[in-house]
Amino acid sequence: MAVPLRTCLVCRLRAEKKNLCRLVLVGDELFYDRRFRAPGRGYYVCRKTECLSRFLAGKRRFGRLSVGAEALDRESRASLHSVCKKITD
Repeated sequence: MAVPLRTCLVCRLRAEKKNLCRLVLVGDELFYDRRFRAPGRGYYVCRKTECLSRFLAGKRRFGRLSVGAEALDRESRASLHSVCKKITD
């Protein structure tokens, strides 16, 4: 059976979908989709500390994503920070 591959917005690495964090753009807001089931266009970021940190650091646009990390809602930002923290621990 084929394994779904997705590309990280930051480092452009292709990896299995389950090893990435999925972000969904709804209107002008970006949400972290932990369950990979939310409707809408999905964007993916590696679970590597460098990628998550670079994405969360500023207003830079990555790939086809029309907004930057500033569009993340507060809960999603906290969740991504906790994912990043778990990786470094």
